[in-house]
Amino acid sequence: MKKLFLIGLFGAVCLSACKKAVELTYQSPDNIYFDFTDPKDEEKRVDSFFYSFALFPEKSFDTILLPVRISGMRKPVDRKFKLTVIDSATTAVAGTHYKALEPEYIIPADSGTAKVPIIIYSKDPALLAGAVKIKLRLAATKDFAVSTVEFDTAKVIFSNRLEQPVWWNTWASELGAYSRVKHELFIRTSGTIELPAAFNAEVLPKTLYHTRRFRSFLNDPISWVAANPSEGYTVEDIGGGKYNFFSITNPEKKYVLELNPADNKYYFRDENGNRIV
Repeated sequence: MKKLFLIGLFGAVCLSACKKAVELTYQSPDNIYFDFTDPKDEEKRVDSFFYSFALFPEKSFDTILLPVRISGMRKPVDRKFKLTVIDSATTAVAGTHYKALEPEYIIPADSGTAKVPIIIYSKDPALLAGAVKIKLRLAATKDFAVSTVEFDTAKVIFSNRLEQPVWWNTWASELGAYSRVKHELFIRTSGTIELPAAFNAEVLPKTLYHTRRFRSFLNDPISWVAANPSEGYTVEDIGGGKYNFFSITNPEKKYVLELNPADNKYYFRDENGNRIV
């Protein structure tokens, strides 16, 4: 009888412990965090995403996908999490620079990850002068806690501006003097967004293809547009010996071509008003 009593007591203790474990499981929601890694070093964690619309002239908006991950159990139901904007660390304006955040986002059923779409816009002329920033923080919900504070924020930094790359000087004999407008036109027409930073015989043929394609465009932009319809650019006669050059998919971003009667050629002007040659 004593032995049976002990077995019964042991069973009751086990049932009580199991019940507490089950209660604890349901009282402690899984955790969610940003899952950024450095593309150059997967062991290194980063918290920022940098973007320039100047590299993508055909786009008036784009979507940045921010990866999030859970630490905990996957479940066979959709679960919700939230993002908030940290106003004190944000310079971007909702509606002008980015689409306002959704009230909630979803971790799909049976999944441990999701990608949050942040839609950004290029329309503000101020982006030509400098970058704006959105700083975001994950917020707790009934489905997820946010307990890993070092991974609970993310920054999206973007502009519509270019800076002189190190490779420009390497190929200055082909490209000529640098300007931001010239750099933008290079990206639009050369067939590449960058050149090798160092000169060697192996990279020379491909580099010359891109630089001479760009020189051909500058020499006669109107003929280049006519000869390359698949590139998606057009010219628009605005009178007075001037044309607008722009991407069909992003007509808000225009570059003015102006006739120079001295040599009967058309030229763009850079940000300082100088002819681009």
